[in-house]
Amino acid sequence: MAGSWEYIWPTDLADGQYTLTVEATDKAGNTVTKTIDFAVDTTLSVPVIVLNSADDTGVQGDNMTNSTQPTFALQHIDDDAVRVTVSVEHGGVTTTFDATKGVGGWSFTPTGAWADGDYTLSVSVEDKAGNTSHSASLTVTVDTQIAINNIELVND
Repeated sequence: MAGSWEYIWPTDLADGQYTLTVEATDKAGNTVTKTIDFAVDTTLSVPVIVLNSADDTGVQGDNMTNSTQPTFALQHIDDDAVRVTVSVEHGGVTTTFDATKGVGGWSFTPTGAWADGDYTLSVSVEDKAGNTSHSASLTVTVDTQIAINNIELVND
């Protein structure tokens, strides 16, 4: 059988697994059937980045840490993710790193020590189908110093 054909669905297919069966009959009455399985994937969850609770050394949830290499949990990463990156902005410079997938899920820990200051992080995810999704940004403050502004002797 020679030739080609095309079919366009009248409406978009929802995400999911599908089986397409095609049957062709030639002029002599010979019939052949072919089946192909395919997936439609047009969506990707929005990832979330959070400071690991063990490294959140200020008031829990205030995103302040005295760790110079804090760990961040990356949440809502779909199973079909093929690339997960973390962008870190500090002092006007943005650097992008590959995240790590471990037994407990995706995470990011800087490879070098961070200086005191604010760091703004965001996550980008790409899946097998090429869909991309980006998290909201998270600002974390690294503070390893205690400031003593004034020392005063008190005489009783």
